[in-house]
Amino acid sequence: MKKRCLTVGLLALALVVALMVVACGGEKETTTTAAPSTETTAAPSTETTSAPSTETTTGGPATGEPIKIGFSNSITGFAAAPAASTANGIMLRVEQINAAGGINGRPLQVIMLDDKSDVPACIANLNKMIQEDKVVATVGPFAQFMQEPARAIAEQTQTPMVGMGPATLDQLAAKPQYQWSVMVSAASPTHADALTKVIKSNGWKKVLGIADQLAIHQETLDLVVKNGPAEGFTLTKLPDTFGFDQTDFQPILNKLMQAYNADKPDAIALSVNPIAVPPLYKGLRSLGVDVPIQGSPAASNPAIFAMGPEAVDGLYVLDSGGLINPPSLPDDWPLKALQVEFYNAYQAKYGRPPDFFAAAGADLIAVLTEAMKRAGGPDDKAAVAKELVNLKDFVALQGIVNFTPEATSEGVTGQMVLFQVQGPQFVFVKTVN
Repeated sequence: MKKRCLTVGLLALALVVALMVVACGGEKETTTTAAPSTETTAAPSTETTSAPSTETTTGGPATGEPIKIGFSNSITGFAAAPAASTANGIMLRVEQINAAGGINGRPLQVIMLDDKSDVPACIANLNKMIQEDKVVATVGPFAQFMQEPARAIAEQTQTPMVGMGPATLDQLAAKPQYQWSVMVSAASPTHADALTKVIKSNGWKKVLGIADQLAIHQETLDLVVKNGPAEGFTLTKLPDTFGFDQTDFQPILNKLMQAYNADKPDAIALSVNPIAVPPLYKGLRSLGVDVPIQGSPAASNPAIFAMGPEAVDGLYVLDSGGLINPPSLPDDWPLKALQVEFYNAYQAKYGRPPDFFAAAGADLIAVLTEAMKRAGGPDDKAAVAKELVNLKDFVALQGIVNFTPEATSEGVTGQMVLFQVQGPQFVFVKTVN
């Protein structure tokens, strides 16, 4: 498992999404099988009893024996806020599938257990769900640093698993690749390719960059630094970084301004989580920086407006798939119809737009159920796992998913979109890769 400071991964945004969602608490077991809830809430709806664990049901007209899917989620703990959004995406996609007849007429039933943002608790949850609840597959877990242990359990128990990612470079290069699990989200090579294309298309020759401790941010900039000279530009990555509890950004601004005044770059790349974007962007502009400033896909999140739209006006951001504003995408964009449908359904159910975590949750279910359909049903686990690692050209919210048995750790390898913040809007600029 990668060291914790880098594998914090998706957990970085817990600080940000907490501005928009309310995490649910307590030890809960949630299942989905009956009428969909219409209550607007940031966390999956639960029905509390006097017992420590509770059950809730949602679904549709599908009948027959439920198809049990396990999901160890960070309902409580430091990862709870974005994890709640992921659960919302899972719940919505399950309801839609069940309303359309499920898999071979059988409804999906998601058994969700709280891992409290803790690896041993996640392992215990997975073992319980596989051995006692008899789930046919698992999705998640939410936290990036839990996914390697979860994949090992999937391999040992021969239980299909669909994880979120993004994978680290070491995970992408690992041989052999896992054969009972896949990870969907785009990893640093895809992000680096998109940033490289943006730099080249703008004719920037010198770029100044800084990354927080998020593994994908560090590795993305490292790849661009390495490949830049062959592409005709130089990216200077500051050695300075910061954690996700950073509140005083003046030292970071001082470092950036020192390098900016010395190097005179054509642009600045802020590969940082959304909570860091407004103070850094606003600070740079107030100090006289007038070159373009490019944000990572983490910045394609409404949370960057925490200091007001004016604090980030003009910022460029990359987005995985374009979900931040799907109606603005070109009509021939292969993801547009799916994204618009999900965006509207999520808005109607939860009273706010979806974010990356919600889309990732929906994709976990979509990828798994597609493999089940191609396998002829959910009961032959080996057949489902084989379909997962050989899945081709499946349109998901984050992009077009492809796996091979030799590459099971990054399903999405393109479909990045460039937006610019104009007022309170993310305005479409162009598709990138």
